[in-house]
Amino acid sequence: MKEICEQFPSTKEGLQVDKIDIGKLTPSILQLFNEIVENYLKLCNSPPESPPPKTECSSLLLKIESALNYVWEQLHTGQWKDVDPVWRQLYSYVSLFKTQVYLKLDEDTSLHLAIAACDMGLIMGEPILDGFLSNIASKINEKLWESSQNKITFKENQMEIERGIECYPQLNTENLIETVHAPSIETFLLDIMNKKPIIITGAMDFWPAMGEKRWSVSYLRKVAGYRTVPIEIGSKYTDDAWSQSLTTVNEFIDDYILTPKKGKGYLAQYQLFEQIPQLKNDIIIPDYCYLGTCDDINLNAWFGPRGTISPLHYDPDHNFLSQIVGSKYIRLYDEKVTSSLYPHEQELLFNTSQVDVEQPDFEHFPLFSSAPYVETILESGSMLYLPPKMWHYVRSLSTTHFQCEKRGNSVLGHKPIAKT
Repeated sequence: MKEICEQFPSTKEGLQVDKIDIGKLTPSILQLFNEIVENYLKLCNSPPESPPPKTECSSLLLKIESALNYVWEQLHTGQWKDVDPVWRQLYSYVSLFKTQVYLKLDEDTSLHLAIAACDMGLIMGEPILDGFLSNIASKINEKLWESSQNKITFKENQMEIERGIECYPQLNTENLIETVHAPSIETFLLDIMNKKPIIITGAMDFWPAMGEKRWSVSYLRKVAGYRTVPIEIGSKYTDDAWSQSLTTVNEFIDDYILTPKKGKGYLAQYQLFEQIPQLKNDIIIPDYCYLGTCDDINLNAWFGPRGTISPLHYDPDHNFLSQIVGSKYIRLYDEKVTSSLYPHEQELLFNTSQVDVEQPDFEHFPLFSSAPYVETILESGSMLYLPPKMWHYVRSLSTTHFQCEKRGNSVLGHKPIAKT
Protein backbone atom coordinates (compact mmCIF):
# COMPACT_ATOMS: atom_id res chain seq x y z
CA MET A 1 0.00 0.00 0.00
CA LYS A 2 3.02 2.22 0.38
CA GLU A 3 3.16 3.03 -3.35
CA ILE A 4 -0.51 4.12 -3.30
CA CYS A 5 -0.07 6.24 -0.16
CA GLU A 6 2.85 8.06 -1.75
CA GLN A 7 0.59 9.34 -4.55
CA PHE A 8 -1.55 11.39 -2.14
CA PRO A 9 -0.82 15.15 -2.06
CA SER A 10 1.22 15.95 1.04
CA THR A 11 1.13 19.77 1.03
CA LYS A 12 -1.63 22.38 1.14
CA GLU A 13 -0.54 23.56 -2.27
CA GLY A 14 -0.81 20.04 -3.63
CA LEU A 15 -4.28 19.62 -2.12
CA GLN A 16 -5.45 22.88 -3.76
CA VAL A 17 -7.88 23.45 -0.88
CA ASP A 18 -7.63 27.17 -1.62
CA LYS A 19 -10.05 26.50 -4.49
CA ILE A 20 -12.83 25.77 -2.00
CA ASP A 21 -15.14 28.75 -1.51
CA ILE A 22 -14.81 28.74 2.28
CA GLY A 23 -17.04 31.82 2.55
CA LYS A 24 -20.02 29.53 1.99
CA LEU A 25 -19.11 27.19 4.85
CA THR A 26 -20.40 27.55 8.38
CA PRO A 27 -17.74 28.45 11.00
CA SER A 28 -18.08 25.09 12.78
CA ILE A 29 -17.51 22.93 9.69
CA LEU A 30 -14.73 25.23 8.48
CA GLN A 31 -12.89 24.84 11.78
CA LEU A 32 -13.36 21.06 11.71
CA PHE A 33 -12.21 20.87 8.09
CA ASN A 34 -9.05 22.88 8.86
CA GLU A 35 -8.25 20.54 11.76
CA ILE A 36 -8.71 17.51 9.49
CA VAL A 37 -6.44 19.01 6.82
CA GLU A 38 -3.74 19.70 9.41
CA ASN A 39 -3.97 16.16 10.83
CA TYR A 40 -4.02 14.65 7.33
CA LEU A 41 -0.84 16.49 6.28
CA LYS A 42 0.88 15.35 9.47
CA LEU A 43 -0.16 11.79 8.64
CA CYS A 44 1.11 12.06 5.06
CA ASN A 45 4.49 13.37 6.15
CA SER A 46 5.12 10.87 8.92
CA PRO A 47 8.34 8.87 8.34
CA PRO A 48 7.74 5.53 6.54
CA GLU A 49 9.86 3.70 9.10
CA SER A 50 7.62 4.84 11.98
CA PRO A 51 3.93 4.44 11.11
CA PRO A 52 1.49 6.73 12.93
CA PRO A 53 -0.04 5.38 16.15
CA LYS A 54 -3.44 3.80 15.66
CA THR A 55 -4.85 6.14 18.28
CA GLU A 56 -4.00 9.12 16.05
CA CYS A 57 -5.64 7.47 13.05
CA SER A 58 -8.73 6.60 15.10
CA SER A 59 -8.99 10.16 16.39
CA LEU A 60 -8.72 11.54 12.86
CA LEU A 61 -11.35 9.07 11.60
CA LEU A 62 -13.78 10.35 14.25
CA LYS A 63 -13.31 13.93 13.02
CA ILE A 64 -13.69 12.77 9.42
CA GLU A 65 -16.95 10.94 10.19
CA SER A 66 -18.31 14.02 11.96
CA ALA A 67 -17.50 16.16 8.91
CA LEU A 68 -18.99 13.63 6.47
CA ASN A 69 -22.20 13.39 8.50
CA TYR A 70 -22.54 17.18 8.57
CA VAL A 71 -21.94 17.52 4.83
CA TRP A 72 -24.30 14.59 4.15
CA GLU A 73 -27.12 16.54 5.76
CA GLN A 74 -26.36 19.54 3.55
CA LEU A 75 -26.39 17.33 0.45
CA HIS A 76 -29.78 15.92 1.37
CA THR A 77 -31.51 19.22 2.09
CA GLY A 78 -33.88 20.16 -0.74
CA GLN A 79 -33.37 19.28 -4.40
CA TRP A 80 -30.03 17.75 -5.45
CA LYS A 81 -29.73 20.22 -8.33
CA ASP A 82 -29.99 23.12 -5.86
CA VAL A 83 -27.18 21.94 -3.57
CA ASP A 84 -24.23 24.35 -3.62
CA PRO A 85 -21.24 22.63 -5.30
CA VAL A 86 -19.02 23.60 -2.35
CA TRP A 87 -20.66 20.86 -0.23
CA ARG A 88 -20.03 18.19 -2.86
CA GLN A 89 -16.45 19.45 -3.17
CA LEU A 90 -16.01 19.24 0.59
CA TYR A 91 -17.42 15.70 0.63
CA SER A 92 -14.83 14.63 -1.96
CA TYR A 93 -11.93 16.12 -0.02
CA VAL A 94 -12.96 14.55 3.28
CA SER A 95 -13.42 11.21 1.50
CA LEU A 96 -9.87 11.56 0.14
CA PHE A 97 -8.58 12.08 3.69
CA LYS A 98 -10.56 9.07 4.91
CA THR A 99 -9.07 6.91 2.16
CA GLN A 100 -5.52 7.87 3.15
CA VAL A 101 -6.15 7.11 6.84
CA TYR A 102 -7.38 3.59 6.04
CA LEU A 103 -4.38 2.96 3.81
CA LYS A 104 -2.00 4.17 6.51
CA LEU A 105 -3.60 1.82 9.04
CA ASP A 106 -2.56 -1.08 6.77
CA GLU A 107 -4.93 -3.64 8.31
CA ASP A 108 -6.66 -6.64 6.74
CA THR A 109 -9.73 -4.62 5.80
CA SER A 110 -7.90 -1.40 4.93
CA LEU A 111 -8.08 -1.76 1.15
CA HIS A 112 -11.81 -2.54 1.22
CA LEU A 113 -12.55 0.41 3.51
CA ALA A 114 -10.30 2.72 1.48
CA ILE A 115 -11.93 1.93 -1.87
CA ALA A 116 -15.40 2.33 -0.32
CA ALA A 117 -14.38 5.80 0.95
CA CYS A 118 -13.13 6.71 -2.54
CA ASP A 119 -16.35 5.64 -4.18
CA MET A 120 -18.55 7.53 -1.74
CA GLY A 121 -16.56 10.65 -2.60
CA LEU A 122 -17.12 9.96 -6.30
CA ILE A 123 -20.84 9.18 -5.91
CA MET A 124 -21.74 12.09 -3.65
CA GLY A 125 -18.98 14.59 -4.36
CA GLU A 126 -17.42 16.66 -7.14
CA PRO A 127 -14.35 15.75 -9.21
CA ILE A 128 -11.20 17.10 -7.52
CA LEU A 129 -7.49 17.11 -8.33
CA ASP A 130 -7.92 15.91 -11.94
CA GLY A 131 -9.80 12.74 -11.08
CA PHE A 132 -7.56 11.74 -8.18
CA LEU A 133 -10.20 9.69 -6.32
CA SER A 134 -11.08 7.75 -9.45
CA ASN A 135 -7.43 6.93 -10.16
CA ILE A 136 -6.80 5.77 -6.58
CA ALA A 137 -9.96 3.65 -6.53
CA SER A 138 -8.86 1.99 -9.77
CA LYS A 139 -5.44 1.14 -8.33
CA ILE A 140 -6.97 -0.27 -5.15
CA ASN A 141 -9.46 -2.36 -7.16
CA GLU A 142 -6.56 -3.74 -9.20
CA LYS A 143 -4.67 -4.65 -6.01
CA LEU A 144 -7.70 -6.37 -4.51
CA TRP A 145 -8.28 -8.31 -7.72
CA GLU A 146 -4.66 -9.43 -7.86
CA SER A 147 -4.74 -10.58 -4.24
CA SER A 148 -8.05 -12.41 -4.58
CA GLN A 149 -7.67 -16.09 -3.78
CA ASN A 150 -10.71 -17.15 -5.75
CA LYS A 151 -10.91 -15.17 -8.97
CA ILE A 152 -14.20 -16.29 -10.43
CA THR A 153 -14.22 -16.84 -14.17
CA PHE A 154 -17.82 -16.72 -15.23
CA LYS A 155 -18.90 -18.08 -18.57
CA GLU A 156 -22.05 -16.63 -19.99
CA ASN A 157 -24.87 -18.92 -18.93
CA GLN A 158 -26.47 -20.37 -22.05
CA MET A 159 -29.23 -21.89 -19.93
CA GLU A 160 -30.26 -18.41 -18.77
CA ILE A 161 -30.36 -17.21 -22.37
CA GLU A 162 -32.51 -20.18 -23.32
CA ARG A 163 -34.85 -19.65 -20.38
CA GLY A 164 -35.09 -16.00 -21.34
CA ILE A 165 -36.43 -16.93 -24.76
CA GLU A 166 -39.56 -18.26 -23.03
CA CYS A 167 -40.27 -14.69 -21.92
CA TYR A 168 -39.96 -13.22 -25.41
CA PRO A 169 -43.27 -11.62 -26.41
CA GLN A 170 -44.87 -12.32 -29.76
CA LEU A 171 -44.30 -9.22 -31.87
CA ASN A 172 -46.80 -7.87 -34.37
CA THR A 173 -44.91 -7.61 -37.67
CA GLU A 174 -46.96 -4.53 -38.60
CA ASN A 175 -45.75 -2.69 -35.48
CA LEU A 176 -42.02 -3.28 -35.74
CA ILE A 177 -39.62 -0.37 -35.33
CA GLU A 178 -37.72 0.36 -38.53
CA THR A 179 -34.11 -0.85 -38.69
CA VAL A 180 -31.40 1.07 -40.57
CA HIS A 181 -27.80 -0.09 -40.98
CA ALA A 182 -25.28 2.62 -40.02
CA PRO A 183 -27.11 5.62 -41.49
CA SER A 184 -24.91 8.49 -42.64
CA ILE A 185 -24.85 11.68 -40.60
CA GLU A 186 -26.74 13.44 -43.37
CA THR A 187 -29.44 10.76 -43.50
CA PHE A 188 -29.82 10.78 -39.73
CA LEU A 189 -30.04 14.58 -39.57
CA LEU A 190 -32.50 14.99 -42.46
CA ASP A 191 -34.69 11.87 -42.23
CA ILE A 192 -34.54 10.58 -38.66
CA MET A 193 -33.58 13.09 -35.96
CA ASN A 194 -36.66 14.48 -34.17
CA LYS A 195 -38.89 12.59 -36.60
CA LYS A 196 -39.03 8.91 -35.67
CA PRO A 197 -37.44 6.14 -33.61
CA ILE A 198 -35.16 3.69 -35.41
CA ILE A 199 -32.92 0.75 -34.62
CA ILE A 200 -29.38 1.38 -35.81
CA THR A 201 -27.15 -1.59 -36.59
CA GLY A 202 -23.45 -1.51 -37.42
CA ALA A 203 -22.69 1.54 -35.26
CA MET A 204 -21.27 -0.43 -32.31
CA ASP A 205 -19.17 -3.00 -34.18
CA PHE A 206 -15.88 -1.31 -33.33
CA TRP A 207 -16.53 -0.74 -29.65
CA PRO A 208 -13.93 -2.45 -27.42
CA ALA A 209 -16.86 -3.58 -25.22
CA MET A 210 -18.11 -5.60 -28.20
CA GLY A 211 -14.70 -7.07 -29.05
CA GLU A 212 -11.37 -7.41 -27.29
CA LYS A 213 -12.79 -6.08 -24.01
CA ARG A 214 -16.06 -7.93 -24.26
CA TRP A 215 -18.27 -7.01 -21.32
CA SER A 216 -18.82 -10.19 -19.35
CA VAL A 217 -19.39 -10.77 -15.66
CA SER A 218 -15.77 -11.82 -15.16
CA TYR A 219 -14.52 -8.71 -16.98
CA LEU A 220 -16.70 -6.44 -14.85
CA ARG A 221 -15.41 -8.18 -11.73
CA LYS A 222 -11.83 -7.52 -12.78
CA VAL A 223 -12.30 -3.87 -13.70
CA ALA A 224 -14.84 -2.85 -11.05
CA GLY A 225 -15.63 -5.76 -8.74
CA TYR A 226 -14.71 -3.98 -5.50
CA ARG A 227 -16.26 -0.64 -6.44
CA THR A 228 -19.31 0.65 -4.54
CA VAL A 229 -22.32 1.58 -6.69
CA PRO A 230 -25.96 2.55 -6.03
CA ILE A 231 -28.57 0.03 -7.14
CA GLU A 232 -32.34 -0.09 -7.26
CA ILE A 233 -34.13 -2.86 -5.36
CA GLY A 234 -37.37 -4.04 -6.97
CA SER A 235 -38.39 -4.89 -10.52
CA LYS A 236 -39.56 -1.31 -11.30
CA TYR A 237 -39.40 2.11 -9.68
CA THR A 238 -43.19 2.49 -9.42
CA ASP A 239 -43.52 -0.46 -7.04
CA ASP A 240 -44.40 0.40 -3.44
CA ALA A 241 -41.52 -1.74 -2.16
CA TRP A 242 -38.94 -0.12 -4.49
CA SER A 243 -35.85 1.20 -2.73
CA GLN A 244 -32.18 2.04 -3.25
CA SER A 245 -29.05 0.62 -1.71
CA LEU A 246 -25.27 0.75 -1.95
CA THR A 247 -23.31 -2.40 -2.77
CA THR A 248 -20.11 -3.48 -4.46
CA VAL A 249 -20.22 -4.72 -8.03
CA ASN A 250 -19.08 -8.16 -6.81
CA GLU A 251 -21.91 -8.32 -4.27
CA PHE A 252 -24.40 -7.17 -6.88
CA ILE A 253 -23.28 -9.90 -9.29
CA ASP A 254 -23.41 -12.57 -6.60
CA ASP A 255 -26.75 -11.54 -5.07
CA TYR A 256 -28.72 -10.40 -8.11
CA ILE A 257 -27.12 -11.75 -11.30
CA LEU A 258 -25.60 -15.22 -10.85
CA THR A 259 -27.82 -16.71 -8.17
CA PRO A 260 -30.51 -14.16 -7.29
CA LYS A 261 -31.17 -14.38 -3.57
CA LYS A 262 -32.58 -10.98 -2.75
CA GLY A 263 -35.26 -10.41 -5.37
CA LYS A 264 -34.68 -8.01 -8.25
CA GLY A 265 -31.75 -5.61 -8.22
CA TYR A 266 -30.84 -3.16 -10.96
CA LEU A 267 -27.97 -0.78 -11.57
CA ALA A 268 -30.12 1.66 -13.50
CA GLN A 269 -29.59 5.05 -15.14
CA TYR A 270 -26.38 5.65 -13.25
CA GLN A 271 -23.35 7.66 -14.39
CA LEU A 272 -21.01 4.69 -13.93
CA PHE A 273 -18.61 5.93 -16.61
CA GLU A 274 -17.76 9.04 -14.61
CA GLN A 275 -16.99 6.94 -11.55
CA ILE A 276 -15.08 4.20 -13.44
CA PRO A 277 -13.41 5.72 -16.55
CA GLN A 278 -11.92 2.34 -17.58
CA LEU A 279 -15.41 1.27 -18.62
CA LYS A 280 -15.92 4.51 -20.54
CA ASN A 281 -12.84 3.64 -22.59
CA ASP A 282 -14.69 0.51 -23.78
CA ILE A 283 -17.40 2.47 -25.56
CA ILE A 284 -17.43 5.05 -28.35
CA ILE A 285 -19.96 7.87 -28.30
CA PRO A 286 -21.86 7.76 -31.63
CA ASP A 287 -21.29 10.73 -33.93
CA TYR A 288 -25.06 11.22 -34.05
CA CYS A 289 -24.88 12.48 -30.44
CA TYR A 290 -22.96 15.57 -31.56
CA LEU A 291 -25.68 16.83 -33.90
CA GLY A 292 -27.90 19.74 -32.95
CA THR A 293 -27.20 22.80 -30.83
CA CYS A 294 -26.70 21.21 -27.42
CA ASP A 295 -23.23 19.94 -26.48
CA ASP A 296 -24.32 18.08 -23.32
CA ILE A 297 -23.91 14.32 -23.56
CA ASN A 298 -24.85 12.31 -20.49
CA LEU A 299 -23.70 8.70 -20.28
CA ASN A 300 -25.67 6.33 -18.10
CA ALA A 301 -25.33 2.61 -17.45
CA TRP A 302 -27.88 -0.13 -16.91
CA PHE A 303 -26.90 -3.59 -15.66
CA GLY A 304 -29.35 -6.11 -14.34
CA PRO A 305 -30.94 -9.56 -14.51
CA ARG A 306 -33.77 -10.83 -16.64
CA GLY A 307 -37.17 -9.45 -15.65
CA THR A 308 -36.25 -5.91 -14.62
CA ILE A 309 -38.62 -3.28 -15.98
CA SER A 310 -38.54 0.40 -16.82
CA PRO A 311 -42.23 1.42 -16.67
CA LEU A 312 -43.75 3.33 -19.57
CA HIS A 313 -42.30 6.85 -19.37
CA TYR A 314 -40.69 9.59 -21.44
CA ASP A 315 -37.49 11.63 -21.20
CA PRO A 316 -36.94 15.23 -22.35
CA ASP A 317 -33.79 14.33 -24.31
CA HIS A 318 -32.64 12.56 -27.44
CA ASN A 319 -31.77 9.02 -26.39
CA PHE A 320 -29.46 6.38 -27.84
CA LEU A 321 -29.97 3.06 -26.06
CA SER A 322 -26.98 0.92 -26.94
CA GLN A 323 -27.29 -2.78 -26.10
CA ILE A 324 -23.91 -4.33 -25.29
CA VAL A 325 -24.96 -7.69 -23.82
CA GLY A 326 -28.34 -9.41 -23.66
CA SER A 327 -31.69 -8.30 -25.03
CA LYS A 328 -34.64 -6.08 -24.14
CA TYR A 329 -38.27 -5.93 -25.16
CA ILE A 330 -39.16 -2.29 -25.94
CA ARG A 331 -42.51 -0.71 -26.77
CA LEU A 332 -42.89 2.92 -27.87
CA TYR A 333 -45.78 5.38 -27.96
CA ASP A 334 -45.82 8.79 -29.61
CA GLU A 335 -46.18 11.95 -27.53
CA LYS A 336 -49.45 12.63 -29.39
CA VAL A 337 -51.23 9.80 -27.53
CA THR A 338 -50.16 10.93 -24.06
CA SER A 339 -53.74 11.33 -22.87
CA SER A 340 -54.38 7.64 -23.62
CA LEU A 341 -51.39 6.58 -21.51
CA TYR A 342 -52.71 7.98 -18.20
CA PRO A 343 -49.64 9.74 -16.74
CA HIS A 344 -49.39 9.90 -12.95
CA GLU A 345 -50.79 13.09 -11.49
CA GLN A 346 -48.15 13.57 -8.79
CA GLU A 347 -45.25 15.83 -9.69
CA LEU A 348 -42.46 13.29 -9.24
CA LEU A 349 -44.02 10.79 -11.69
CA PHE A 350 -45.59 13.19 -14.19
CA ASN A 351 -43.60 11.56 -17.03
CA THR A 352 -44.60 8.00 -16.07
CA SER A 353 -47.74 6.11 -17.10
CA GLN A 354 -50.00 4.43 -14.55
CA VAL A 355 -50.61 1.54 -16.97
CA ASP A 356 -48.92 -1.85 -16.65
CA VAL A 357 -48.09 -2.16 -20.36
CA GLU A 358 -48.05 -5.96 -20.65
CA GLN A 359 -50.93 -6.54 -18.22
CA PRO A 360 -53.13 -3.46 -18.64
CA ASP A 361 -56.29 -2.87 -16.63
CA PHE A 362 -58.65 -1.72 -19.38
CA GLU A 363 -61.45 -1.13 -16.89
CA HIS A 364 -59.45 1.66 -15.25
CA PHE A 365 -57.54 2.73 -18.39
CA PRO A 366 -59.93 2.12 -21.32
CA LEU A 367 -58.22 4.46 -23.82
CA PHE A 368 -54.94 2.56 -23.56
CA SER A 369 -56.25 -0.33 -25.68
CA SER A 370 -56.57 1.90 -28.74
CA ALA A 371 -53.26 3.74 -28.38
CA PRO A 372 -51.02 2.90 -31.38
CA TYR A 373 -47.48 1.72 -30.67
CA VAL A 374 -44.36 0.23 -32.22
CA GLU A 375 -42.12 -2.38 -30.66
CA THR A 376 -38.91 -4.34 -30.97
CA ILE A 377 -36.52 -6.70 -29.26
CA LEU A 378 -33.23 -4.83 -28.96
CA GLU A 379 -30.39 -7.30 -29.34
CA SER A 380 -26.68 -7.09 -28.52
CA GLY A 381 -24.83 -4.78 -30.91
CA SER A 382 -27.91 -2.73 -31.80
CA MET A 383 -28.75 0.84 -30.85
CA LEU A 384 -32.22 2.41 -30.50
CA TYR A 385 -32.68 6.11 -31.18
CA LEU A 386 -35.58 7.80 -29.37
CA PRO A 387 -36.66 11.38 -30.11
CA PRO A 388 -37.42 13.58 -27.09
CA LYS A 389 -40.63 12.84 -25.18
CA MET A 390 -41.26 9.50 -26.87
CA TRP A 391 -42.91 7.17 -24.37
CA HIS A 392 -40.98 3.93 -23.89
CA TYR A 393 -41.45 0.73 -21.91
CA VAL A 394 -38.48 -1.62 -21.41
CA ARG A 395 -38.28 -5.18 -20.03
CA SER A 396 -35.04 -7.17 -19.88
CA LEU A 397 -35.24 -10.61 -21.47
CA SER A 398 -31.86 -11.78 -20.17
CA THR A 399 -29.02 -10.53 -18.02
CA THR A 400 -28.10 -7.30 -19.75
CA HIS A 401 -25.37 -4.69 -19.71
CA PHE A 402 -25.97 -1.67 -21.86
CA GLN A 403 -25.39 1.99 -21.82
CA CYS A 404 -27.41 4.94 -22.93
CA GLU A 405 -26.29 8.29 -24.22
CA LYS A 406 -28.67 11.12 -23.57
CA ARG A 407 -28.47 14.47 -25.26
CA GLY A 408 -29.98 17.70 -23.99
CA ASN A 409 -30.81 19.07 -20.58
CA SER A 410 -32.15 16.48 -18.17
CA VAL A 411 -34.57 17.52 -15.47
CA LEU A 412 -32.45 16.88 -12.38
CA GLY A 413 -34.10 16.49 -9.04
CA HIS A 414 -32.99 15.14 -5.70
CA LYS A 415 -30.27 12.51 -5.77
CA PRO A 416 -31.43 10.02 -3.14
CA ILE A 417 -28.72 7.58 -2.08
CA ALA A 418 -29.10 5.11 0.75
CA LYS A 419 -26.46 5.67 3.40
CA THR A 420 -24.64 2.65 4.80
